[in-house]
Amino acid sequence: MASNVKRVSVNLTECDLEAIRFLAEHGGTNPTVAVQRALQLSRFFAEEVKRGSKVLLRRPDGSMVEVLIR
Repeated sequence: MASNVKRVSVNLTECDLEAIRFLAEHGGTNPTVAVQRALQLSRFFAEEVKRGSKVLLRRPDGSMVEVLIR
């Protein structure tokens, strides 16, 4: 294990675990990497929203919706 890696323990619901498994499977990776990616994406969006950016999602029909990140 790399020296900058820390082991942590968290309490998760079954729903949380299902989300991690989903992200790992659909990302072609393992649960650890899926959680790392999710955390980094969450941080990125939170920082952008803090700067005043808006997160928009374009649906397949072309409509746009704003994703509210709190």
